[in-house]
Amino acid sequence: MYVLKSKLFILFVLGFFLTINCGKSQTLVIVPEPVVDQVSVVSPEICLDSFLWIFPSNPCFWIRAEKDNTTSKTRTSLVYNLSSFDVEFPLGLSLEIDGTYHNLLKMGTEYGSQLQLLSDLPEPTATAISKSKKVSLSYTNRKETRNYELSSGELSDLQSYLAKINSLIKAEPKLKIQK
Repeated sequence: MYVLKSKLFILFVLGFFLTINCGKSQTLVIVPEPVVDQVSVVSPEICLDSFLWIFPSNPCFWIRAEKDNTTSKTRTSLVYNLSSFDVEFPLGLSLEIDGTYHNLLKMGTEYGSQLQLLSDLPEPTATAISKSKKVSLSYTNRKETRNYELSSGELSDLQSYLAKINSLIKAEPKLKIQK
């Protein structure tokens, strides 16, 4: 009985430390996608309203950049992930950057156990984020608007991820597609 309790305790402690460690240890990921002729760079997620930066709660978002292999054009998007299913129809995202609102063009919505919104992040908006002192994220559905002001640490992470993603996606060589 004592051995079973000690094994359960060890598993609990290992699980707890893995949960803590997985929160901020992610790195940028480059994903070559030769089937669809593109390369993607995805940042680690930034979770808002988290408890002590350890236990993320909803919502989380991350930045994704794609480079078209045939034209070498790049596109940056903001992916908003609600950790629960929202029963109301999602309308979109907007950013308030130093007092100026930027509505983001909704590119797609994925429904499942979680709601995921993909929105275009145009170059002027990304540039404004990199120079800003205050950013708020707003999610609007048919019933309400939820506003989240980014803390200084979250804003710093966002600015850092945007800079790294832009440099990585521009430096990525053209894929050699073998058909």
